[in-house]
Amino acid sequence: MDAITGYISAHPAALVIGVIFIIIFLLHFIFKSLIKLVLIMLLVLGIAFGYYYFQDPAKVPENVKETMEIIKSGANDMVEKSKTFFSDSKKLYKETKEGSGDVNKLLNESGKEVEKEFKK
Repeated sequence: MDAITGYISAHPAALVIGVIFIIIFLLHFIFKSLIKLVLIMLLVLGIAFGYYYFQDPAKVPENVKETMEIIKSGANDMVEKSKTFFSDSKKLYKETKEGSGDVNKLLNESGKEVEKEFKK
């Protein structure tokens, strides 16, 4: 055991490399299915690109440009929606907090009315 700690204290780079290796190893198992999904999607995109390229090679740059414009517009829409997400969620939280207080008031009032009816 002293030999291992002595080696690590003499060669700190070996410790860093070992820790990085362990982190990569753990991340591999965590994201293994995600990596497979990404690779399959890239394969499908490559096959689709190849199909359209062989159909009409002159039209491919135009199609790519149109696709990129669609992707950019979708990304811009997502950015615009995400800008207001925080303020909207904060507003919704406040409304639900107030709503639960209103419900409690209504329940208390109805409980008092029921008690009055039973006392009669």
